[in-house]
Amino acid sequence: MNRRVTVGIVVYKTPVSELAALFDLLQCTPEVVQVMVFDNGVDTVLHAEVARRGWVYRTEGRNLGFGSGHNRLIALLGEYPQADLHLLCNPDIAWKDNPLPALISYLDANRQVSAVMPDVFGLDGCRQYLAKDRPTPLILFGRRFLPRRWLARRIDRYELRNLAFDRPAVVPIISGCFMLLKTTALRAVGGFDERYFLYLEDYDLCRRLQLAGGEVAIEPRAQVMHGHARSSYSWGWPLWWHMRSAFRYFFCNPQRS
Repeated sequence: MNRRVTVGIVVYKTPVSELAALFDLLQCTPEVVQVMVFDNGVDTVLHAEVARRGWVYRTEGRNLGFGSGHNRLIALLGEYPQADLHLLCNPDIAWKDNPLPALISYLDANRQVSAVMPDVFGLDGCRQYLAKDRPTPLILFGRRFLPRRWLARRIDRYELRNLAFDRPAVVPIISGCFMLLKTTALRAVGGFDERYFLYLEDYDLCRRLQLAGGEVAIEPRAQVMHGHARSSYSWGWPLWWHMRSAFRYFFCNPQRS
């Protein structure tokens, strides 16, 4: 298979020892043209490791957030004209079987689809329902602050738990933890909205891809494992960032759908 995929990874204070397994997987993935790492800190050990592999390392010496970090890498995509696909990949991703062939095949067969994600499982082997229906304020805030039993049916619909995971499906929202995009579509919408420091930036990206005429989908023939810490479910800055992003998503965008 031709090398067609650039990979973007945004890292913040993740030890190189925890990245080594993913780096090794990407190093031997034949579809990958280049891997680019944006460091939201300054880690000389990470820089050296990325350079040793012949990859691209970028930093601005401070934490810009998830979307802004990825945008710095998206700005470099013009240097790889042979690549027509770009992969957003979290640092806590792993797989047993290469997921890219199935994802690439699906994008090639569906011209209207701008981005696709695999089926995602936790390290415990349980499915993470990361493809979503469109959220409402009640769902996002209720999942965080209310007992699940009060909103169980609504949450199940939001998490698409009745989705048939034996075949691909176009869905409203897919996760940025492992999202393969057509580079032209990604650049046409300008990448991420940098007003989102953390959380919901992938929801907003899906919405803007759809407003531009594209669709997003899940392809369950491809599977990955994801650490998925859910840090916003603890108190402190992560929760504040999540709430601020939710407010922006619902109330600061006149084109929301």
